Amino acid sequence: MSLTLLKNFIQNELSGWKKAELIWMAFCSLAILGLSLNMQDTPLGIIAALTGTWYTLWAGKGKISCYFFGIINSICYGLISYQYRFFGEVMLNLGYYLPMMFVGIFCWKNHLSDHGVIKKTSLSLKGKAVLLLSTLMAIILYGLLLKCLNGRTPYLDSLTTILSIAAMIMTVKRCSEQWLLWIIVNTASIIMWLNVFLQNGSAISSLLMWIISLANGFIFYFQWAKEVKKQNG
Repeated sequence: MSLTLLKNFIQNELSGWKKAELIWMAFCSLAILGLSLNMQDTPLGIIAALTGTWYTLWAGKGKISCYFFGIINSICYGLISYQYRFFGEVMLNLGYYLPMMFVGIFCWKNHLSDHGVIKKTSLSLKGKAVLLLSTLMAIILYGLLLKCLNGRTPYLDSLTTILSIAAMIMTVKRCSEQWLLWIIVNTASIIMWLNVFLQNGSAISSLLMWIISLANGFIFYFQWAKEVKKQNG
């Protein structure tokens, strides 16, 4: 019986992909793998970049298996961030993302359609206002803490960390607004890792992951917003 359930789960997770989506996934994966190997990035960096990209793609598709990629990415990316003294990213990935992946699995499994895809939601106007004010205050306070710890780019690090926390909550709640937050996080993360790359030519995998995630953020925001509108009639 368990083997039958596993087989059905895998079939659901692999079903519903359009040809264009599969081509885009292959392009993203090959771009990261090819450029990373050419620039002699570390195996840990390549694994983090690939699993991070797959997590975003599968989450955008509404597939619960995205969290399995997310678990691996949280561990690998947290270790990489520690090497480059992005302490906010370390605490975010190992202390928050990692346990939230399991929370996400639990929450999403109760809101799946018959085709194994989650049902999307959207925040109310009041919810959006609360989200904006609370994240702005948290960014300032956490930035001060990271500055005291002598972290690199403390306020930029704080921006990505706080918005990532908020975005992850929106992800678990299946809100389309998560992608707007991820767009800001991805942009800030590109700046962080671009500085590292320009200084010593390393971490190309992490930089590519965030560039691709930025593109996916725009794609999935419009897709989710369209689906929510359709669900609401």
